[in-house]
Amino acid sequence: MVGGAGSGTLRALLAGPTVTGSVVHAGRQAVYADLDGLVVGVLARGAVHVPCAVLTTLPGLPEATVGDPVLAGDGELRVGPLSVTVTRLVSFAVPRLTTPLAPVEADLSPARDQLATDALDLLAAGDPAAVPALVGRGDGLTPVGDDVLAGWLVATRAAGRDSSPIAEAVEAHLPRTTSLSAALLRHAIAGEAIAPFRVALTTGAVAGLLAVGHTSGAGMLLGAHLSLSPSITHEALEGSTR
Repeated sequence: MVGGAGSGTLRALLAGPTVTGSVVHAGRQAVYADLDGLVVGVLARGAVHVPCAVLTTLPGLPEATVGDPVLAGDGELRVGPLSVTVTRLVSFAVPRLTTPLAPVEADLSPARDQLATDALDLLAAGDPAAVPALVGRGDGLTPVGDDVLAGWLVATRAAGRDSSPIAEAVEAHLPRTTSLSAALLRHAIAGEAIAPFRVALTTGAVAGLLAVGHTSGAGMLLGAHLSLSPSITHEALEGSTR
């Protein structure tokens, strides 16, 4: 049995009735499984800790294959030869913002240029009509359009503003994206995010966030600025080509 860090919600899920599922993504740093519509993961120590996963201290995970059976119950998650449990609780909740988000001095064009300008303008205005053009747009397990929406949702909630029109539209369009990205968007709706995003919002330090994925961190930061300082982001980003 391998212990790791995870949320109270995830620990409660593992402690509940036995649920079976299968692996939907397999790698040496992260394995994700679908358990009857809920996505949970196991992470090696070098992976970014997302709210739906247990972060272990393992340098790498045992080999797994998409489709392999997974079992959750009795306090543990079993994937092939690996059994993990939550031994340390962590919170992913983003606290209420007490200071404005500073203008970003970073090139977010790798994320922004993959998405329709009109959709980003609508999102900056808080218009749910933006959502169909963003959910599922882009490559990978977490498409960049989803990352932008996640950043917007968490930042808006942290600022104490109503995010429900966008949140409801996102919920309605989740079937358009990957199962993992849908799970992370649900966490974003609840105000939960990865630690580098929380640091960026609360301290203005963005280097750690921008290092996440190819465009995931940049997408989340773009979403935050579309929520909190849309005129700065959309008109005068450092390094922008558009």
